[in-house]
Amino acid sequence: MDAERKNLEEQVIRHYMSNPNSFAWGNLGTTKPYLRIAARTNSGKVYVLRIELQNYPSSKPNAYVECMLTDCHGRPMDSASSANHTLSPHSNNWTQICHYHPDAWRPDMSIWMVYVRCVLWLNIYEQTLRTGRDMEYYLKHMSGDYEA
Repeated sequence: MDAERKNLEEQVIRHYMSNPNSFAWGNLGTTKPYLRIAARTNSGKVYVLRIELQNYPSSKPNAYVECMLTDCHGRPMDSASSANHTLSPHSNNWTQICHYHPDAWRPDMSIWMVYVRCVLWLNIYEQTLRTGRDMEYYLKHMSGDYEA
């Protein structure tokens, strides 16, 4: 991600995030840049997301919750799961959110779009904990020909 794109992305994030301390860039200028950003759900719970930006915007960024979540049955969300809409975990053992199908990703999509989908996922996740239903009950799977 070049400096111009980073500045555009940051302008959008600052526009929507009321607290400028709710996000921070890390490892910019390296092969492993990322964004850490707070995500508040409708229940008021705050999660920390890590959006890894290797090859961004050319490739879909990986998005992790900086902890290991458990599903509605109490099992760790520590693997790729169609039912849970998760992908392989981070090396730090954090749950990875499936937010876009890789084939649906386009370089004009923004980090903010990823963030919004992650917050939606987290709200649905909390709903699954209340109802005991898997994520797939609430979320449909995206095909590669999806138009965003």
